[in-house]
Amino acid sequence: MKTEIMKYFVLLFCFSLAACDSDDKTKNVPDLNIVSSGLTIKAAGGTGTIEVETPGSWHAESNKDWCTLTTSGNQITVSVPENLSLSSRTAQITITSPQKTKTIPVNQEGIIIILSQPELTLGYSGDPKNLLVESNIGWNAAVEAGWCHLEKTGDTLKISAEPYSANINRETQITLTAGDYTQTVKVTQRFKGAFVLDRWSDTNLGATLPATEANVNSANYRDTWGNFYQWGRNVGFPHGVTYKVITTNPSITAESAQTMSEFIGSSETMPMDWLIDGSRTTKPASGNSYTWKDRAGSDPSPAGWHIPLDYEASQIFPIDEFEGRYSRVDRLVNKEVLEADGTEYTCVSTGDGNRTRYAIKKYGTNEAYILRYEFIEPDGINSYLKITEIKGDAYTDFQDALEAEKLFEAAKESAVLLFPSCGYLYTNTGGPNSEGVSGSYWTASPVNEYTVYVSIGNWQTHIDANYCPRALGCSIRCVKDEE
Repeated sequence: MKTEIMKYFVLLFCFSLAACDSDDKTKNVPDLNIVSSGLTIKAAGGTGTIEVETPGSWHAESNKDWCTLTTSGNQITVSVPENLSLSSRTAQITITSPQKTKTIPVNQEGIIIILSQPELTLGYSGDPKNLLVESNIGWNAAVEAGWCHLEKTGDTLKISAEPYSANINRETQITLTAGDYTQTVKVTQRFKGAFVLDRWSDTNLGATLPATEANVNSANYRDTWGNFYQWGRNVGFPHGVTYKVITTNPSITAESAQTMSEFIGSSETMPMDWLIDGSRTTKPASGNSYTWKDRAGSDPSPAGWHIPLDYEASQIFPIDEFEGRYSRVDRLVNKEVLEADGTEYTCVSTGDGNRTRYAIKKYGTNEAYILRYEFIEPDGINSYLKITEIKGDAYTDFQDALEAEKLFEAAKESAVLLFPSCGYLYTNTGGPNSEGVSGSYWTASPVNEYTVYVSIGNWQTHIDANYCPRALGCSIRCVKDEE
C-alpha cells in the first residue's frame, strides 16, 4: 500500500516538472525584433539592410512596386531605383512572424539641384567660367546656341564661348536635366565695348598726348595734362603758360567771357565765381537740366563728346571722401545714383590702406562691375590715378582688399583709364597749384552756387558735391554721347 502511494507522488511530481518546463519555454520565446527604425535612400537610388531577430519563421513584403526586397538568413536587402521626380516618396515594409507584425518605412528623397547662380555672363573673348551644380542625382546639360560650349567635370559645368566682335550683347540658355526635372541657366556674352570706362576719353581736353602708362611715365608726361577751364567758360588755359588775369566785374557777362582770353579772377569771398551776376547759375540743378551749357551756351568738347554730368562721374569714381579715402580698410556700403533718372544702386568698397581701393558698382545686380583705384607716384614729382575695371554679376562680392584683388587676378578682360595729377589754377590769381601732386576734374553739374567736381590726390579720390568754386581752373575729361 505504501509502495503504491509513493509511486503516485513520484508520478505527480514528474507531471509538475513537465508543466513548469512547458510554461518556461512559452515565456522565453522572444518577440519579433527589427534592428532598424527606418531607411532613407537618396534620389539617385541605392540599397539598405534590415536585420530581423526571431526564432521562428517570418516573411516580409513591400507595399510599393519600386521598393523590392531580397531575404538571406536574418537580413532583408531593400533595393530602390532612381526617383525621377522632385517629390520624395515612402514605401512600407511589413515583417510578419507567428508572434508579431512590424512595419518599417523606407523613405526616398526627391531630386535636389542647387546651382551656384541662375545666370552667368561671359566676356567678349569667351573665356570660360564655372557653374557649380549640387545634385543628389545624375544630371546632364545642353545649350541652345552653337557659339556657347559646355564641359562637365564632376559637379562643375565649365561654360565658354567663341570670341564675339559685334556691338550688342548676345544671349542663350542652358538646360540642366536630372530625371524628369529641368532647370535653365541664362548665359549672356558681352560685346567688347561693354566696359563703363570705354565711354570715357583717354585724353584730357586740350592735351597733345593720351594718358597712357607709357606717356604718363615718360619725360613728356606734362603733355598728357591738357588745358585748364573755369566752370562754364569754353576758354582753355594751357599748362606752363602765364596768363593775363583780370578781376571779375559787372561788365563781364556769361556770353562775353566765352571770347575773352584772360583768366577771370574772383574775389576772396565765397562763392568765388568768375561771374558776378550769377543769378542764372545759383539755382540748384533740377534733373541735371542746368549744366555747363546753360552758362556757356555750348560745350568745349569735340563733336560726339561732352563734359560728364555728376551721375556719369559717379559711375567710375568714389562718391564721397569716406569711400575714396586710401587709409580705410573696412568694408563700406553706400547708396549712389548712377543713372540720369535718379535710380539708386548699392556700392561696396574696401581698401588695402596703402593707396589702393576697390569698389563694386551696381552691387547685387547682373550689371555689377568692379573698379580698382591705384594712386601711383613713379618719381616723386609726378603722379596719376589708374582705374581698372572688370565685370562681375549679382553674386560678385568681397570682404576685404585681399579678396578684391583675387577678382582682378582671375579676370581675363579689363579696361584701364588714367587720370594725371595736373593740379589746378587758383581762383583769384590764376596761378598753378598742386601740379603733379593732385588733380581736379570738372563735371557739368552745378550744386547750388558751386559745382560738382572730381578730386584726385594721394590720400583720397572722390567726387566732391559740397564745395568747388567756379573760378577755379580745372581739367576736363570727356565722355561719349549716348548713341
